[in-house]
Amino acid sequence: MEERQKYKQTIIPEVSTDGWKGLSLIEIRNKTFAYYCSHYLNSEKRVKNKDTGIIVEFEKQGARKVAHGGYVYPEKMCLVQILEEMIRHAKYSNWGERKEKDPPKVLGYLNFNAKVKIDGKIEYVHLIIRVSSNGKFHYSMEVNILENKKTVRFTVADV
Repeated sequence: MEERQKYKQTIIPEVSTDGWKGLSLIEIRNKTFAYYCSHYLNSEKRVKNKDTGIIVEFEKQGARKVAHGGYVYPEKMCLVQILEEMIRHAKYSNWGERKEKDPPKVLGYLNFNAKVKIDGKIEYVHLIIRVSSNGKFHYSMEVNILENKKTVRFTVADV
């Protein structure tokens, strides 16, 4: 069996929290939802991951969960602006089993890591691609933020 070449992320997407700071939580959620819908749903975009070759699709359920589920802070929500590039350049890390609470159509999860620059600082984003029995892939994300030298994980589940 042929061994897969080791992939290394060479392109680091950049984003700024300008335009996100100073907004209320509701304003941030609404801005995230509107951005996701106008950039990913209306155009029916699909993104091919360079490491695995899988094609990731976007869905309205994802927009709702990204914008209205989990913690809200500018460093996480501004990532919606570079979502396509994060998925394209993320590196595959491992397989995650389905949870008991998952719908039967969910087979499991592909875990990816991506380096991004937020306000000029490198951060690591954990992307989770949901694998469905219909052969489609959809994403969710976690952002690891270093706080007092301790990694804190904020999660948006099952996007």
